[in-house]
Order: sequence, then C-alpha cells, then structure tokens
Amino acid sequence: MEMEALTHAEVYQLISFSLLYPTDIKEEEMEDLLFHCELIQDEELKTNLFTFFNSSTSQTLEDRTDHYIEIFDFGKTSNLYITYLKLGEQKERGLELLKLKKYYEAAGFGLTDNELPDYLPLVLEFCANVKKEIRINLLEKYEAAIWDMRDKLMNYQSHYTDLFNGLIRLMELEGIKHDQDLTSRRNETLSLEDVRIMTSMRDQLIRNQLG
Repeated sequence: MEMEALTHAEVYQLISFSLLYPTDIKEEEMEDLLFHCELIQDEELKTNLFTFFNSSTSQTLEDRTDHYIEIFDFGKTSNLYITYLKLGEQKERGLELLKLKKYYEAAGFGLTDNELPDYLPLVLEFCANVKKEIRINLLEKYEAAIWDMRDKLMNYQSHYTDLFNGLIRLMELEGIKHDQDLTSRRNETLSLEDVRIMTSMRDQLIRNQLG
C-alpha cells in the first residue's frame, strides 16, 4: 500500500520536532523522521532535510548536543527566538511577544506561562496546527528573521543550515516570498495599536507596583 505524501502542516511539525534538544530525540524517533522524509514530494525540500538528518546521525549524541548548546543556547545572534535578533532585550520585544501570544490565543492555541511565543519550535508547532491562511499571515511577518537565522547558521557552518533551508523552501511552497528590503521593516514606527498596548502594559505595571 502506497503511503500518502506529507502535508505542509506535517512538515512544519517535523521541522519543529527536529529543532528540539538532541537529547530529547530518541534514536527510534530519528529513524521515524528519516522515514517520513521519504514521504515529502518536493525534491528540494526533501534533499534539505535528508542532508540535515544525515549530518546529524553521523555525529555522536554528545557532539550533537554540544553543537546545539553552542549555537542556540550560547549564541545571542543565532538563538531560536525569532524576535531576538531584531529587538534583543528592548522593551519593544515585550510588546511583540504580547501581540504574538494574543495571535495564538485568537487561533485557539494556548501557551503555558513558561513558554515564550517567539520560540521557533513553538512557532512551527502552531503552524502545524492551524489553517494555512493563519500560519501564512504569521510567517510572512517573521520570514525575514528566519532568513537571518539561516544566514547566521551558515556563517557558523552549522548543519542546522540545511534544516533552515528546508523551512525556507517550505515557506516558498506556501507562497511566502522573501522581502529583500529589510530596512523599512526594522525601522518601522509603532502603530497606534502598538502604542495602545504599550500604554496598557505600563498602566498595569504601575497598578501592580502600587498594590
């Protein structure tokens, strides 16, 4: 019996899982990921993911884990938080995280208090569980950050570059185009809605401090 090709939603889930700590991925789960790669129709996407998995499985678990920690935990310019590269620890990032959380909630996707909504594996899990138009609307806003993350990984000569190449190809297949002009996006002023949310957050903080 011929297996059905993976849907785009299922590939988002696959990539999300692949971005977990290597110690959280069991050997049999890695074999399962390789099996499901065979069910991807697009050859470029399939090749990107196979290249990543082949590089991963050629290393020891210890080496994979050390590399992951060096790149994603210690690398301020190559971590997995899609708003960090643009905003760092600026107060605007808090606003961005709040807006992102509200977007999830509006789509019926709940978060725990310990989860930051811009954590890429979580973003991709969200994309795997919502309608296409909802995830496209989200990814179009953050595709530039994902490209930047890929470029940073390329500079580190990390095999995770191939996984991000796969993610970028998947977004292209869904009609998400890369915006080459990042200047306006990085320097855009706050909208009236942004100002309203920031004012609300400030007022709430004052109330909390006053008891």
